[in-house]
Amino acid sequence: MTTELEDVLIVDDDEDICEILTEYVKGMGLFRNVVSATDGSIAIDKLRNQQFSLILLDLNLPRKNGLEVLEYISAEKDHTLNSVIMISGEFDESTIKKAVEIGGRCFLAKPFSKDLVVDKIKKHVVEKLSEKKAS
Repeated sequence: MTTELEDVLIVDDDEDICEILTEYVKGMGLFRNVVSATDGSIAIDKLRNQQFSLILLDLNLPRKNGLEVLEYISAEKDHTLNSVIMISGEFDESTIKKAVEIGGRCFLAKPFSKDLVVDKIKKHVVEKLSEKKAS
């Protein structure tokens, strides 16, 4: 599968999760670079300086939480919410409702398996390519 997708941002305060997700994403061979951030403030700094084809965003983060990062993405014309997969081990109804109100639409619950992560990303890639063809 050839794509125009390039960079991935993985945001999780657990460095082990960042490493695991990086391994999964690199193993797919679809993306040029994988960048990670361990808190919401670092993620926003990276988003200010770089475009990402995919963002794997934990909701429970220090400094700025995942919803605050999602709000930043929503407000920036250079970024799109359809590039975000939100990750959490604690999806409660109010958090999901708030994320959906901001514009989030893709969720991945922890703990996750490699197959589940790869399938979620593949669906994202197909959706993204379909949108590019339509425009």
